[in-house]
Amino acid sequence: MIQITGLTKVYRRGRPPALLDLTFDARPGAVTVMLGAEGAGKTTALRLMVEVERGSGITLFDGRTYRRLRHPEREVGVLLPGGRPLAGHPGRRARNHLRMLAAAVGVPDTRADELLEQTRLATVSSHRLRSFSPGIHRRLALAAALLGSPHTLLLDAPTEDLSPRNVEWFHSFVRSFAVSGGTVLVTTRSPQEASVLADRVITLDQGRLLADQPVVEFRRTRLHPEVSVRGPQMARLADLLAGQGARVRRDGGAGIAVSGIGRTEIGELAYRHGILLHELSDRVVEQPVPHLSLPSASGGSGQVQLHSAARPEDARAAATQASAAPAVVAPTAGAHAAGAPAAGVHGTGGGPGSGPAAQSTAGRRSGSRALGRQPDRFRAQSVEQTAGQSPARASGGIQPGGGAEAGGSAVAGAPVQSDRTAARPSATVPMPGPEPEPTLLSQPLPGLDHHRSE
Repeated sequence: MIQITGLTKVYRRGRPPALLDLTFDARPGAVTVMLGAEGAGKTTALRLMVEVERGSGITLFDGRTYRRLRHPEREVGVLLPGGRPLAGHPGRRARNHLRMLAAAVGVPDTRADELLEQTRLATVSSHRLRSFSPGIHRRLALAAALLGSPHTLLLDAPTEDLSPRNVEWFHSFVRSFAVSGGTVLVTTRSPQEASVLADRVITLDQGRLLADQPVVEFRRTRLHPEVSVRGPQMARLADLLAGQGARVRRDGGAGIAVSGIGRTEIGELAYRHGILLHELSDRVVEQPVPHLSLPSASGGSGQVQLHSAARPEDARAAATQASAAPAVVAPTAGAHAAGAPAAGVHGTGGGPGSGPAAQSTAGRRSGSRALGRQPDRFRAQSVEQTAGQSPARASGGIQPGGGAEAGGSAVAGAPVQSDRTAARPSATVPMPGPEPEPTLLSQPLPGLDHHRSE
């Protein structure tokens, strides 16, 4: 079993990582395929697993890292082409090449002869490597990875640029290895190959894990059958197919891709209308995976914190409390001496903000801000009255000169009393009630189900 946790690789600072927090498992008895376009990070992931490159994260082969394996060649078989099309030196013969590697691994020469038979290379074992085709080179590299009889295989694009016959042979060999109880991890760029070969598909995009799906779910959600049609009269054929209810899209310069109608019906329609076809074939295309993004206001857990005052009934209660309880203003020696208006008190003498209605609205707004947005600002101790300084009441507007509006009286050094509230002891300034506790939603909001933490 292979356990991959948090594999990350950054080649240069300031650039996106080649691999970012890759985590998944590859289980024995199954073929796990890493699917992704070129540059998705598949080869980088394999090189980090066998510690050919340095990065962060850890990979465990049956509970041990690759360097802690006593005989890694006998436990993990690795096929990493590394840009070299040849399996070995071009002047060496295939049998001698395998026997040399067998001596390095510590297995007898008979194991090399067995693998030549198993990979169907016995007839060309005496030929030099320079005369081999890419498919034969790939088989010889696979035989070299199997010399130590490992129970785990890591294969990087083993069927790339091979003929259909060699691809079919590789698929059957990999499947038989997994059926015998081995663990197989293969990389590929073809979704069609992944659907045929894999038991489980790991999809990568720009170094990030996009999907981890069983092959049945992968075929259902990620693959879409369509018909590829090419010829000189595709515009006319597209109009006819659209009239039949088919979905048509452009595919290259002289081709279209048709879905919703079978290949046989397309051929018959083209024949009846005298349309020449150069290609008419079935194929399966991959549908893009939607990129999930978290809203900026929410956390990764999918739970959103709401204050009780944000609800309508709580907002009305907060407004009532704010109109009954005066806003707190920390007095300073300079503010009252200069006659500046106190914070939280709106309106000046003779202006449009003066009057009981404007004062009541200002008090409610100030109280709402105190309860909902700035709770810590109003959590203060009792303010002791000092000589020549007293707290201002929000219900009466204070003029810059120290006067008061109609409906309230202002005396130097005395608090302004509201006509709605009774006189309070001047030694202690009453404070607003405690801030309501935030309410945690037990279920995430609609649209955030995919961000829920397990």
